[in-house]
Amino acid sequence: MRRWVPRPIDLATAAVLTAVTQVETALMSPPDSPMGVVVPSLAVGTVAFAWHRVAPQTALAVGLTGLAVVPGAVGVDPASAFGWFVTAMAFMASAGYHARRPVVALAVAFALLAASVVLQKGWVISDIAFAWMLAGAAWLGGRTVAGRTLRAELSEQRAAAAEQQAQWRAAAAVAEERLRIAREMHDVVSHSLSVMTLHVSGVRRLLRPDQVAERAALETAERTGRESIAEMHRMLGVLRGPETDTPSPGLARLPELLDPARAAGLQVDCTIAGDVGELPPGVDLAAYRIVQEALTNVLRHAHARRVECAVEVRDHVLELRVTDDGRGGVPRSGGGHGLVGMRERAALYDGTVEAGPTATGFEVRAVLPVPSSAAREPEDAR
Repeated sequence: MRRWVPRPIDLATAAVLTAVTQVETALMSPPDSPMGVVVPSLAVGTVAFAWHRVAPQTALAVGLTGLAVVPGAVGVDPASAFGWFVTAMAFMASAGYHARRPVVALAVAFALLAASVVLQKGWVISDIAFAWMLAGAAWLGGRTVAGRTLRAELSEQRAAAAEQQAQWRAAAAVAEERLRIAREMHDVVSHSLSVMTLHVSGVRRLLRPDQVAERAALETAERTGRESIAEMHRMLGVLRGPETDTPSPGLARLPELLDPARAAGLQVDCTIAGDVGELPPGVDLAAYRIVQEALTNVLRHAHARRVECAVEVRDHVLELRVTDDGRGGVPRSGGGHGLVGMRERAALYDGTVEAGPTATGFEVRAVLPVPSSAAREPEDAR
């Protein structure tokens, strides 16, 4: 039932139209007019406008019947009243905007208006055509507004869908990059645990026979290490892929990483300051991947002629810079993940990645904290 209840604004509009039409009818009608028929008929027609939104076709049919057909049947021309004209045009515009079958609504309106003219004046083609012209113009106005509204709604929906898809793609990129990081870190951590276990085993073999307590402690540590390695293989083994079958790369292999850029015709300058060979494996791998992603961006999107790569280890910080002279101000997103992957790598070690245009091109800058045991005094390596 709520579906058929008119909105308050529609009830108020119908009440105003009814009042205006009734006053005009009382003031302008001749003394011999059949007011007993015309007044209630016009009242039904204007009150029906309250339902123009919830039942546009039904309201149109009832409204035009009360406003035009019944007065025409008793020989009264209501078209001279301003309230009648406004109500009839509002019905037509509403039918063009709200009706589910607007063409059917237009046909019904044409038929009722023609019937009103025929009942009052006979087949006067000019009057029928004029009524149709006015009604058609109001209907077309409603259809135009409806089309614009629909296009605006579709545009908003497309924008919302595009934003949602972008969020999904970003989330998928983050998940995929984290999976890749997990695969690589699995190898790094497993290798470190294996080295620790081997050292513990070596120390245990060097103990004297009377060092029973020390031997028991080392055996426990060795056993725990081997169990941890086995658990990692069981829990993370499913993450292993073809790319983990090769040794994990690091900054020591940076010259090899730069070869494709040189082969592509770029002038490549690389400087390394500090001892990158003493970096923790995880930080070393993350730095390599960040540089790799930045160089991929340059090759795919920059249209550059020169690229500079700078690596520096200083004050417990590893700083990476990849700068090119290509188009500035263009978002880069190479490798399917772009900045998402680089930032995920850096965030894993509480680092940051910044990327943006410069006066001469584009720059990617990454800063990764380095544990004090791995930091060394800077020295020019290249």
